[in-house]
Amino acid sequence: MASGGSGRLLHSLAVADPATGGPAAAAFVSAFLARIFLDPPSESLHEILGRGPDAPLVDGLEARVATIARLYREADATELAREWTRLFVGPRAAPCRPWHDTWESDGPARLMGPKHASMLAFYRRAGLEPVNAETEPADHVGLVLALLAALAERAASGEDVLPDIRALWDAHVASWLPRFAATLVAEARVPALEAVGRLLLDGVSTSAGATG
Repeated sequence: MASGGSGRLLHSLAVADPATGGPAAAAFVSAFLARIFLDPPSESLHEILGRGPDAPLVDGLEARVATIARLYREADATELAREWTRLFVGPRAAPCRPWHDTWESDGPARLMGPKHASMLAFYRRAGLEPVNAETEPADHVGLVLALLAALAERAASGEDVLPDIRALWDAHVASWLPRFAATLVAEARVPALEAVGRLLLDGVSTSAGATG
């Protein structure tokens, strides 16, 4: 699959004129990816992933999310769950640690650090609260994408949230998600999760011509 843009695709869509459908597409894809990173594979997750967007998505994104939903359904359930756990569970052993703080610290990977505090502030500035804020680090990749989705949805409805989207992008997307996504593409041993990594990489990378 080829990327539908020249990099930073989700950012470009989120800050586009709502009439183009860009913010709505960014909201749907970001929420779709957020669910994958937040929820272990299950029949209920498969059902959520199988729900299409209310309107056609731009840049070939509809076909890509549909492919991921199909790969999730077709995967061996035990193998998919085992691989999801191997990739994402544990701040030290997991190859694709899903918390921003663990990608930025110089010493051993740690949780609930400055990136967690920063993401909490972004959520609260938006009038929202991440689920389990007291126990779940707010800088989890799924929560970053969930907030991006919420802001893009507001942009789609005409709210002036572009400064918030740009600030979130600079602080918590561009700073580490391209590295996270590239690692996921390299590490994933099942097609469904490799496809997830490629979609995220094309969505957040600043490089042109990423392929998936």
